[in-house]
Amino acid sequence: MFTPQIGDDLPEMLTAAERARAIAEMLELRRRYSKLDMPEAMIREFSRPPESPEDCAFAATTASLSADLSTPITPCQFGGRPDCSACGCIASMGLAAVSRHRIAGLIPVGALLRASVAVGRMRTRFADDSGPMLDSPGPGDPLRIL
Repeated sequence: MFTPQIGDDLPEMLTAAERARAIAEMLELRRRYSKLDMPEAMIREFSRPPESPEDCAFAATTASLSADLSTPITPCQFGGRPDCSACGCIASMGLAAVSRHRIAGLIPVGALLRASVAVGRMRTRFADDSGPMLDSPGPGDPLRIL
C-alpha cells in the first residue's frame, strides 16, 4: 500500500476490494508469523484512513521539510494533494491506533493530541507577532525548537 495523489491512475493503486483483502491477509500473517510485528489495531486502521490531512494525527503532529531543510512539505509528508482515502502510511496508521487508546479508560489519546496541536497553533500565532519560534541552525547544528 502507498499513498497516491488525488487524480492518480496507477497500476500499483489498490481497489477497495484489494485493499480489504490486503488488510485481511496482514491480519492473518501477523498471527502466523512473528516477523510481521504490527499490532492488530494498526493494521485495522488501514480500513479507515483519515478523510484528509487535517483529520490525520500524524500529519497534524509532524512537520516535513524538503532536502534543503527549509522548504515545508505540506499538507503532510507526501506533499501535493494526497489521496487520503487510499493512505498507505504506516506512521499515520500507527498514530491513529494510538489515538484510539484511552488513558485511564476515559480520555482518548487523540483528544490530547488535538488539544496539543491547538495549543501549538495558538503559540505559533503569538510568535508570529513577537518573532520566530525556530532558531535557524548554523552549519552542523541540529534544528532547535524554542
